[in-house]
Amino acid sequence: MKARTESENCESTLEGPGQATPSSTDLEKAANDPQLALPEEETRPGAKAGLSLRQFWIVMFGIISTRLNVGMLLAALDFNIVATAVPIISSEFNAYSNSSWLGTGFLVTFALVLPIYGKLGDIFGRRNMFIVGTLIFILGSGLCGGAKSMNMLIWSRVVQGIGGGGIYGLVNIIVTDLVPLRDVGKYISFTGLVWAIADVAGPLLGGAFSQYVTWRWCFYINLCISPISLIITVIFLRIPTPKIDKERIKNFDIIGSITLIGGTTCLLLAISWGGNNFPWKDSRIIGCFVGGIALLVIFMVWEHWAKDPFMPPVFLRSRAIVAIFFAEFFYGANLLGMMYYVPQYFQLVYGDSATISGVALLPMMLGLAIGNPVAGWVTSKYGLSLANAWVGSALTVLISGLITRWAAGTSRAEAIVELIILGIGQGAVMEGLLVGSQFSVEPMHIGIITGLVIFVQTVGDIFGIAIYAAVYQNVLRTKLHHLSLSAEQIGIILSDVQKVKTQFKGELHQSIIEVYAESLQNGWWWLFACAAGLLISSACAKQRKL
Repeated sequence: MKARTESENCESTLEGPGQATPSSTDLEKAANDPQLALPEEETRPGAKAGLSLRQFWIVMFGIISTRLNVGMLLAALDFNIVATAVPIISSEFNAYSNSSWLGTGFLVTFALVLPIYGKLGDIFGRRNMFIVGTLIFILGSGLCGGAKSMNMLIWSRVVQGIGGGGIYGLVNIIVTDLVPLRDVGKYISFTGLVWAIADVAGPLLGGAFSQYVTWRWCFYINLCISPISLIITVIFLRIPTPKIDKERIKNFDIIGSITLIGGTTCLLLAISWGGNNFPWKDSRIIGCFVGGIALLVIFMVWEHWAKDPFMPPVFLRSRAIVAIFFAEFFYGANLLGMMYYVPQYFQLVYGDSATISGVALLPMMLGLAIGNPVAGWVTSKYGLSLANAWVGSALTVLISGLITRWAAGTSRAEAIVELIILGIGQGAVMEGLLVGSQFSVEPMHIGIITGLVIFVQTVGDIFGIAIYAAVYQNVLRTKLHHLSLSAEQIGIILSDVQKVKTQFKGELHQSIIEVYAESLQNGWWWLFACAAGLLISSACAKQRKL
């Protein structure tokens, strides 16, 4: 009798007043499509966090404006603005020898804090850590703009990287708190679209600031955008904040953090310094490589013993997650290698100016702006994520292979078409790998996995550019010596590309252009290898349908 009563109560609860009992067909549909199992109100954007539709879009605007800010900084300052502003900055401070740290200092700290913010966000709340990251970024931008010396500017860039890494990583995590996981790809594609636009607008703004106003506005512009996002976040963003767990704070994986950060820093410094500041055989470079690898091995071992591990050991036991880590590394190397050296190809081979050569990225960014939202739509409609990464990887391999054919006689039309298709592939991969990693873990681990995959991608960024530079510069120097040029002429070619157009004429000028193109081909082959590694790694990951 009691069992009968409980059964009736359950049925009445499911049915509710005035509701019909769901048919077996309805239940089967709901089981096959998780979105149908949820009331319409719960699938609406923002409902997951208790936001109205208007509040959701206001918050998205705030997140997008911040992503625009950091995206512009990464694409413009570290790749184009700094490149065009360095002569002016170093002339003002009389410290050209240290100028390379303007990019390295930012990128290293940016990469290192990504997984830390994800972990701290789970403890103290993602909204709170997002606010902290924004405040640090604003502080760093102000210090950069007001720097009185090169050392102050470099350390200010380090501070900026600490804030920027937190913003960039947490944006992708916060979106998962606002919408159903199935729809995350669609809304992350909005921030990816703005990031693509910023990559093109950044070089133009940076050139204009440096030439017509002052290089300090390359940093002051952030003080105009970030406060808007900060105000919107404080007023409108309402997501669940965990209760402060003193035991979890006490068990925070300090040793894991130190070994991961220390090991990664050593490897990044070795790659950044090798062949530039010191020879590859220098004891300092070898020491950084050995120390970095040793610390990362210690990190892997320690994570199995830590009470609250920085990287849950279950990640390393998952074939899908390990494969995504490798894929993210190769993806970052290919993406940033292309973004950094495609403009240089246009500048060296086609004779574009330093500022206008940045427009060479426009076709690639157009492709990203197409591939990213299309991949998000596929994930939302069909519950698939890695399928996007597979298709995008195949396109990336195809076009990276065709780019290895680029020579002094390659037409602009061919280059533009190939860059558009490449961007489409890279946009699909960007969405597929990130959302695929989030699909592969329990909801409680989404913050950690998101921070880690973006961290791995950023490390790949630095390795991609550094290795390309090494293979390109070594071949370039050798081929220039074969042209029977004097040491002074070779020095001019290596230090000031723009003077090649004015100081070398006729057949010698054409020969130098051909040497540039042939030397760049070695870098294109490296990026093709990265694309192949991306395809193989992503193919080893397991497709999960949400």
